[in-house]
Amino acid sequence: MSPPASLSSLRHPRPLYAFRLLLAGCAVALAAQAAGCGSGGAQASGGTAAEIASIDARLRGTFRLVRFEPEVPLEPMLASMLEFQYAHLVIRFDGQRIVADSPGLHVDRAYEIRDPAWDRFKIISYDEAGLAYEAVCEFSGEKELIVYAQTPPWKGVATLRRAQ
Repeated sequence: MSPPASLSSLRHPRPLYAFRLLLAGCAVALAAQAAGCGSGGAQASGGTAAEIASIDARLRGTFRLVRFEPEVPLEPMLASMLEFQYAHLVIRFDGQRIVADSPGLHVDRAYEIRDPAWDRFKIISYDEAGLAYEAVCEFSGEKELIVYAQTPPWKGVATLRRAQ
């Protein structure tokens, strides 16, 4: 006897694969936007080295994903999987790479900071194929980073909170 259609769809690898891609994309976009800049390209990307270093110093460390509002609503199954990540996804910025980890997800990407202006900056992260993910980030107080992911298919607004 086969399981009901609602249960068999949960076992289908395509939704899980799509969700993992979504999480990886979100993590990369968020990390890229929130991360500090590595040593290369800081001057050519807009902003002085001192401005970029200031953003980098504030960004370094560990954050948790507390909210993500996609531009296009998620399917119910993907939305529930995203809910799981709020308690588990940890994002670390070290000045050159962003690393996002949770059960079933590991993302490690290079990033750079561009166009720093007060509490706002643009971050670009690169996947293993060299594809760029762009976001605009803004510090909100001492503990939160708001990330406006701009690269399809990961458009949306995320909130990261500094881990204790």
